[in-house]
Amino acid sequence: NNICFSSPIGFYYFSALRNLMIMVEKFTIMTCNVGNNRADPEQMIPVVRDSGADLVAFQELSDQQAEAIKSELAREYPHQAVYPGGFAGKALLSRFPILDSKQLHFHEERPDLKTVVDITGFEIVLIIAHPPPPKPHWRGLKFDRQTWKQIRSLAEMAIEHQPAVLLGDFNLADWWGEYAFMRSLGLKDAYQVAGRDRGNTLPRRIGPWKRMQALNRLLSRLTFFPLLRVDYIWYTEPLHCLDSWVGKDTGSDHLPVLAEMEMKTQPT
Repeated sequence: NNICFSSPIGFYYFSALRNLMIMVEKFTIMTCNVGNNRADPEQMIPVVRDSGADLVAFQELSDQQAEAIKSELAREYPHQAVYPGGFAGKALLSRFPILDSKQLHFHEERPDLKTVVDITGFEIVLIIAHPPPPKPHWRGLKFDRQTWKQIRSLAEMAIEHQPAVLLGDFNLADWWGEYAFMRSLGLKDAYQVAGRDRGNTLPRRIGPWKRMQALNRLLSRLTFFPLLRVDYIWYTEPLHCLDSWVGKDTGSDHLPVLAEMEMKTQPT
């Protein structure tokens, strides 16, 4: 018998069939603070290439590192939005088309990077962030007013542009009030949801200094077991995190963080 979709039974059948037509897309994303030249391209490039990531977000990207990723990773990541600038430098490398990219000037010294990526028909907003570290205060470490406004603005932007991923080095620990604020808005922390272990990323080695650079280069050869988790992959609905882990050493003072993400949608 033929089913007439104009009848109540036909409409119910069509609606039930449509509900079963769920499209699933999986991708792996990586955030990587490369330490403003601390990560030597000879070590950094193979780590990125072998990571299996479909999208790679860089922070603290120097001009030298930017030239290396543009030339050495063009085949693996044909879509690139690269904005070098030392401590303020950022970039996104993608296997998927990047539809738009622009810098966000919530902080005068640390512009963030907003991109829109087309993942096989799904548009996702990716925001790469790197607020300045907190400063000593009589009550401990505290972000200044401009940096706290930057963090709030980035979190609110991600919520307003779902589906979105907000990732990078946030210079904050997961027991701080700023972390709780981001969770309260509805952002999900990939490592908290599906992390394999503690997820510590800092310090792997001493980071770059603005002074006493000869001594800094000498001390940078020492490596440590990271004690803090400051690098995050935040995301919104309808994204889901299936797995998250700490990546291999790029030579930076930070270790990278990766997450396998899934997006389920129904056809409109």
